[in-house]
Amino acid sequence: MAHYATCLNCAVDQSACQRRANLREAMKGQHIYSLKFRCNDRRPMFAAGQRVEFDWSLWEQTDGGCGDEWPLVFNGTVLRERGTKFVVQVDHGTDASGEGIQAKEVFRKNDQLLVKVKPACMRPLNEPARSVCLVCYRVEGVAEDRCYRIGDDWTPIGCTETGSAPTALEPETSEVMF
Repeated sequence: MAHYATCLNCAVDQSACQRRANLREAMKGQHIYSLKFRCNDRRPMFAAGQRVEFDWSLWEQTDGGCGDEWPLVFNGTVLRERGTKFVVQVDHGTDASGEGIQAKEVFRKNDQLLVKVKPACMRPLNEPARSVCLVCYRVEGVAEDRCYRIGDDWTPIGCTETGSAPTALEPETSEVMF
């Protein structure tokens, strides 16, 4: 069975993907088992700005040395796809599972509440998408200090704070950020 690296986390159904079927047919009999290719039809499972809920496990240490797992559910906004996971801005406040646990208590080492989540642990919410800045990944309506703006003196190209929406032609920020 061949591995199609580009198809990972793709929203297009694998059985209905014509590009994948054409590549499978072209590779037949050539002993190729892994393929990475450029696919213009690829769509990520979750889009930037999409509202999602996701499962998270909180591990609490016990006296016996083994930890107890508390399964929790949080809501958040997808910022971008990063490798095999999605970067999510967790909503401030309590968890969505009803345990009454604050997000800032669960994600103590991350003041900005940014986490990477596997797509298998995520589910879309029936809420409107939020605007996400492609320069600093600031979510519309959330007060954050990640913005690169310097007052009114300097604003990066594509910053949503100025009202100029970024286009697909503008480069994204470097991969070092998350």
